[in-house]
Amino acid sequence: MSWIKPLTIGSLTTAHNLVLAPLAGISNYPFRQICRDFGANLTFSEMVSVDGLLYNNTKTRKLLQIYPHEHPIGFQFFGSDPEIFKKVLPEIETLNPDLIDLNFGCPVRKVVSRGAGAALLTDIAALQKIVEAVKTATRIPVTAKIRLGWDANSIVVVEAAQAIETGGADAITVHARTRSQGYSGKASWEHIARVKELCRIPVIGNGDVFDGPSAAQMFQSTRVDGIMIARGALGQPWIFRHILHYLHEGQVTPAPTVDERIQILQKHYRLEVTEVGETVALSQMRKNFVWYTRGLPHSAHLRDQIFHAGDYQQIEEIFSAYLKLVRPMEVQSFTV
Repeated sequence: MSWIKPLTIGSLTTAHNLVLAPLAGISNYPFRQICRDFGANLTFSEMVSVDGLLYNNTKTRKLLQIYPHEHPIGFQFFGSDPEIFKKVLPEIETLNPDLIDLNFGCPVRKVVSRGAGAALLTDIAALQKIVEAVKTATRIPVTAKIRLGWDANSIVVVEAAQAIETGGADAITVHARTRSQGYSGKASWEHIARVKELCRIPVIGNGDVFDGPSAAQMFQSTRVDGIMIARGALGQPWIFRHILHYLHEGQVTPAPTVDERIQILQKHYRLEVTEVGETVALSQMRKNFVWYTRGLPHSAHLRDQIFHAGDYQQIEEIFSAYLKLVRPMEVQSFTV
């Protein structure tokens, strides 16, 4: 059977159930668009502070700039005060997102120190109040993203999921790690399966899906309604096309050639330059340059050249020279 099917979240129904995660510092428009090119359907903004939105933080507001062709798209927010959520909702609604996602899983210190993100897994009642406040104040479907708990000794994912459902949310995403794990260790999918078993609203699984076979394994072992792709898309936005093909046809798609990878990277970089200008684009793309070129021949030398380049034209020339070097070479294919 194919696990790929439409995903219905409140009044929204998407074309299929592979979702691009909201990734802080990464999920800007160029990244979202490149992933859409390869089949990502529902995408999200970067995580946004409701406090920053309330106090007119320019950087915060910029994170919520979207284009008409980006629908369906969700906005993800973090905060700890239900009243602040309610105050900023009228403005959020004018921006016309398709979903509002509440982050109850971010492990970063500057977020949890403010009583937000994963810190709310230590206060389920407060978590539920935020869901209730948002749900009663907006017509837009509301979702929430959680982790398993603060650490291995405080697994509260079922209680948190039930509180989110009771609060009126339209779907839940479970990242199957604790806050203390960060992004290390293995994701414990059995907890996702338990949430799916007990909750009536759609459950989206997240954690350790990096290719078609692992996506199929998550669907089979958890019976989730959808899968959210996060780190698996870093430097390989084609993961969506590969998963879709595998789940439809049962075949692993060959990885892009070196030439194809560099062309995709060039397109991503050009989108960044168009969006924010050469100087900022070069800074923002540094991590993407690393991810895209990982495992390629002479990649260390290529990255060194890129990081010493001063402008867009130089980087284009570096890519051109690199492709002339590697095209004649036989590159061992690797599975994405």
